[in-house]
Amino acid sequence: MKIVIVGGGAIGRLFGSFLGKGGHEVSLIDVNQDIVGAMQGEGIGLMAQDEQDRDIIISVPVNALHNGSKVEGADLVLILVKSQATLAAAQSVAHLVNEACPVLCIQAGLGNLESVQKVIPPQHILLGLTFMSGTALGDSRVRQGGIGTTYIGELNGAFTPRLKKIASVFNDCGIVTRMARRIMGRLWAKVIVNSAINPVSAILKVPNGCLTSREESIALMKTLLDEGKRVADAISIDLACEDLYQLLQDTCQQSANNLSSMLQDILNDRATEIDAQNGEICRYAGMNGVSVPTHQAIVQLIKLLERWKPGIEHA
Repeated sequence: MKIVIVGGGAIGRLFGSFLGKGGHEVSLIDVNQDIVGAMQGEGIGLMAQDEQDRDIIISVPVNALHNGSKVEGADLVLILVKSQATLAAAQSVAHLVNEACPVLCIQAGLGNLESVQKVIPPQHILLGLTFMSGTALGDSRVRQGGIGTTYIGELNGAFTPRLKKIASVFNDCGIVTRMARRIMGRLWAKVIVNSAINPVSAILKVPNGCLTSREESIALMKTLLDEGKRVADAISIDLACEDLYQLLQDTCQQSANNLSSMLQDILNDRATEIDAQNGEICRYAGMNGVSVPTHQAIVQLIKLLERWKPGIEHA
């Protein structure tokens, strides 16, 4: 397949390397010129999960580009950017999307579907979420984290031929993938779990696995889970998950040595996805009269971390 990936972060690199190793023609688009330049020269450098030597990598060639307008055709488009870049990403590849080439959005926040639908007809859009994890290293390298499951689904819940084909391609390439009928509910469950893990790990500056080792962090995350579930219940979202706390524990265990994407953003002085995670939960809560004081406090704390650099601030 000719696969276009928009987004050269950790997840984009992981998907690009797995699909490229699987024999597919991968074009990866990113606005960061340094990342694109490194991929043009060296491909994606995939580092095994337990490998300590950063010189031991598998190099996977990809066609790296700054702009999707230069791509003339594809069989599948993957949008793997942060939520704040979703609209621009969709606009850059809208010319590729048609009945024979759907766009699959695999992202970590809420509101992305609405952004993509501004430029792409809903019948050509698929949704997904992944529990794969990784850490972006320098240049175009990525350290593989937990081998979690990726879920993909049609907006109407049908198991269509195109969905089955994509699932087959992903699985054949080592991306453990399952089709899901309640993809929106699964997405909400993951966002609620992420809204507990990501900001807490960013505030404490610890790997995900540390979060379940202290009673205080466990209690804080449980409070965030409870508030998120009340919001989902208020708007009749079927979370497709019986036990959010178990999902949180599993996620932390599978990515125990990983720095969450939000912590990576804070450490690298980048904008986080707090608005698309806890912020969206707060927005839905406000519209439906649900109290979420912990999420509100977390949003403010992360925004402070985004703006304040290490050191002593003087009045």
